[in-house]
Amino acid sequence: MSIWNDIHKTIRYARRNGVHDTWYAAAERLRERHGTPYGYTAPEAQTLERQRSAYRMCREDGSDLPLVSILVPVYEPNETYFRQMIDSVLAQTFGNWELILADGSADNSARAAAASFEDDRVRYLPLHLNGGISGNTNAAAEAAEGSYVAFLDNDDLLTPDAVFEVTRRITATGAEILYSDEDKCDAAARRFFEPNRKPDFNIDYFLANNYICHFLVMKTELFKALLLRPEYDGAQDYDLMLRAPWSGIQHIGRVLYHWRTHPGSTAGDPGHKNYAHEAGRRALEEYFRTCHIDATVTNSRHGGFYTVEYHPDIFTARSEVGVVGGKLVSRREHRIVGGMMDENGHVAYLGAHEMESGPMHRMDTRQDCDAVDVRCMLIRDELRPLYQTVFGAPYETHVMRRGEDDLKALSLEFCREVRKLGYLIVWDPGMVNRTDL
Repeated sequence: MSIWNDIHKTIRYARRNGVHDTWYAAAERLRERHGTPYGYTAPEAQTLERQRSAYRMCREDGSDLPLVSILVPVYEPNETYFRQMIDSVLAQTFGNWELILADGSADNSARAAAASFEDDRVRYLPLHLNGGISGNTNAAAEAAEGSYVAFLDNDDLLTPDAVFEVTRRITATGAEILYSDEDKCDAAARRFFEPNRKPDFNIDYFLANNYICHFLVMKTELFKALLLRPEYDGAQDYDLMLRAPWSGIQHIGRVLYHWRTHPGSTAGDPGHKNYAHEAGRRALEEYFRTCHIDATVTNSRHGGFYTVEYHPDIFTARSEVGVVGGKLVSRREHRIVGGMMDENGHVAYLGAHEMESGPMHRMDTRQDCDAVDVRCMLIRDELRPLYQTVFGAPYETHVMRRGEDDLKALSLEFCREVRKLGYLIVWDPGMVNRTDL
């Protein structure tokens, strides 16, 4: 991205959050840029050829592979980007796909471009009226013949193994919804950056940001029951997923989608599409209304991220939440010394400054986790007897007289038992306890 783009983004951030926050955010971004460089590495040629051979063998054996209908809403696209998008689909190692181009353009450029690809799987669908992202995608879905639909923007790219990876996971799990990791590329699709290494489905992180985004695949039957809603254009996929069932969602931990950045694109500069952030906030508000959860949604300091305030508290609003924990921060250095942990006791973001937000702002965003530190913890009343059993003291005492290692070990044990009972453990970075450690 250009230096002017960076400057404009910094100015907007400062207007929203003030100079103090902006200084730390800018310093963090500079460190990221000068850190370990990222470059997308496609699977080796031998790997791709093995995938092609596997597909040919499946065809010869008559294996029942799911047909994936790739839906592309089209409206007067950049012809170069449009053709490259189609090329990326044609390059798939697994051929069990159809590409449906639902075109609401006033001119014939997209029609002519699509016609130049001599492959019956590329299906051009002219629309009488432009229905926007949602309307055009819904029209494409109505024409889909596949058992699954996948969503692709007309200026973005799939990696050559995308359909293979999706097919393999569908065959193994039968999942209704799948999503992958993604990255961004420049307008020329030569430089790749900002990889989004996503977690497996994480309810509270999702309720703060649509991290699922691309590459999203869904059973056709389910999608047709939900459809995209035009009133949420800009965040139509977030609204879709907020209304979808969340059981059994599969995350494919590979980059399968390149989100192209260019002037005017959300990937290039989210500030150009603040309407999308507002649409996402409204979709989240609608979700809570539908679930009869009393909550207020506001924009966080990061564009496209949201802060949810539950009334009167998260335990009352959501019966599945058992524990909420926060950051344990050193008083002198303002760095994280405890808080969110994995099941092995590794502290997330250990040593990071408390003002940093981390990759994809996860350091600054509420999310579910394996465990949190008892020294910054709130629990549901029903868990007080368990707390007493594990810590050997009532919850009110907060057992702070024990040594650091003991507290960490007991925190892990307590949280493990809480998860066995079916409760979520939520890490809230807005909850901070300061220590002399």
